[in-house]
Amino acid sequence: MFRFILNAKRLLILMIFIMSCSEETIIYDEIENKDSTIQTSTLPQTNSKLFQTYPQFSTRDKLFFGSIKESENLYSLVQMTLFSGNIPPVSLVDLLADSIQVDSAMVFFQTEDSLSTGFGLGLFSITTENDSVFSDSLNFYTQSDYVDFISNSYLLNEVYLAPEDFTPDSTGLDTVKIMFSEEDGSLSNLKEYFLDSDTYPARTFMLKNTATLDELFSLESNESLNGPKMRVWYKAIIDEQTTLDTFITFFSQKDVSVFSPPAINDEDFNNISLNSGSGLRSIIEFDLNLLDTLSRNEMFKNSNLVLDVEDSNLLEEDDFYVIISAIQDSVQNWNFTSPFIDTSEGGEDSSSEVEISYTIDPNFIVSRKIEDNQVRIPIQAFLQGYKNGLFQHNELMIYSAPVNSPFDKVKLNLNAIEVMYVEP
Repeated sequence: MFRFILNAKRLLILMIFIMSCSEETIIYDEIENKDSTIQTSTLPQTNSKLFQTYPQFSTRDKLFFGSIKESENLYSLVQMTLFSGNIPPVSLVDLLADSIQVDSAMVFFQTEDSLSTGFGLGLFSITTENDSVFSDSLNFYTQSDYVDFISNSYLLNEVYLAPEDFTPDSTGLDTVKIMFSEEDGSLSNLKEYFLDSDTYPARTFMLKNTATLDELFSLESNESLNGPKMRVWYKAIIDEQTTLDTFITFFSQKDVSVFSPPAINDEDFNNISLNSGSGLRSIIEFDLNLLDTLSRNEMFKNSNLVLDVEDSNLLEEDDFYVIISAIQDSVQNWNFTSPFIDTSEGGEDSSSEVEISYTIDPNFIVSRKIEDNQVRIPIQAFLQGYKNGLFQHNELMIYSAPVNSPFDKVKLNLNAIEVMYVEP
């Protein structure tokens, strides 16, 4: 009896497996047979637009230096806290009091990188009268609203970084130290042009490689647990008979890398060009009239957006992920030409310029990796959602995933969408 029950269970499992396989299997003859419930069609592209948003360094907690893949890292800005992390807190300008004798100071950074060639790293102080020089939109090609950092800076000190200073492939972090002392006069510079926060309220360092660096080098940023710090050793006169010999530490509060991204050329506009460093994204529009003719209950079995790599600066070991998403607002004007600018209210020559912004619809976001010079992104969920009224617009946005390097750039050719659907 037990053997009979066991065999019956095995037979039941086998029947379920066969039925589930049959349900998903599509026979080629059925596709060719127009009278069957399986239908195929092509959805042609009708419009596309390459545009710029503000550049994204994604979640990378780094400050970048050097040149790589047509991108040049110009400099990094690091704003320090006004007060130390000690109790009671000490402000920067307090260190200039008559009762304080500053002995030395050190600004230090952590890195997990190594170098193949040496270079000089200069530490400058931003000497503008503005107390804040940071903004989410600060980058190389929109600096017109900001102070000229190069002209409004003073060189405090410089350190030469050699390959032997770092341990390649180490599991730990190496330290980059910039020391200030009375002997070389650098401490006087720090006290006059940085610690005096009443005169220079920005309290911001600028780090810049003072010679050409043809490789990428990075330091841990404020986003990291090992962000930039400044330690100051000093003596405080408490009374005639008591002197406190101690040190305090200031921490980075904000930082940003300012860089020149890869140039945008005419060929980019003929393809789907993606690069987070340039802020390059694309919007494509498809003719979805076919979907309007189908009944509401018709289901989409398979549909892929296929993009071929036309050109890229990717190395063999680089991964690049492409994201495609629905957008919440339809493109009203496909003729705008200026980066960041939509002149739809008055045409291309209009003086009324409005910053464009395309909001991603969270109901459809898909990411896939480029493999064999091609990326295949399934979009049947978008088509089904469009058919059922979840999405109102026939445009999709394509952009670089946050995990990609901001220096990687790809150009993709777009193919028509092949769609397979099932009639009820």
